[in-house]
Amino acid sequence: MSENDYQYSLGSKEIQETIMILNLSVAQIDLSITEGDNSVNTLIDSFTYMSQHIEKIQATSSNLIEAAGVDSDAKTLEHHNNLLTETGDLSNKMQQAIIAFQFYDKLSQRLSHVSHGLSGLAEIVSHEMRVKSSEEWEAFKASVRKGTTMREEEELFDLIFDQKIPAEEAIDIMKERMRERMHKEEEEEEEIEFF
Repeated sequence: MSENDYQYSLGSKEIQETIMILNLSVAQIDLSITEGDNSVNTLIDSFTYMSQHIEKIQATSSNLIEAAGVDSDAKTLEHHNNLLTETGDLSNKMQQAIIAFQFYDKLSQRLSHVSHGLSGLAEIVSHEMRVKSSEEWEAFKASVRKGTTMREEEELFDLIFDQKIPAEEAIDIMKERMRERMHKEEEEEEEIEFF
């Protein structure tokens, strides 16, 4: 088979359908980001509120012990210590939740970059002259690459566009790299000694 046997062209109806699907995808991503942002902002406000109250509970418990002074009995000191332990545990769990919010932020950024890429693709496909221009495609790819602000995005772009690795294989490679990095970070955290 010759190279021409693999070439095909979309008719105007197919191009319009493609553009509508791309625009629908962009709209769904943007709405999902907005909904997610609203939910996460509510959670952040709640965690901030709880954190402030945990600090007040700890301070109040300490003030009660100080006010009782030498009159503090063993039972009161035990309750104070239990209260500090419980509020400390709550603070640790809240820290873990804040880290999860940071992962959401990365997800939101990635989806925003995908949305931008799909919008650019719809723009090129919607113009007959642009869709046939290799310069337009190269400029578009450069724009997508410039929009990759995270290490994983840049590496994925490199695997797919530069190394020509199929998407499914590139995803598997990136998942493995991310697992290795997470494992390495966990090992480094375990090696940190507290003084």
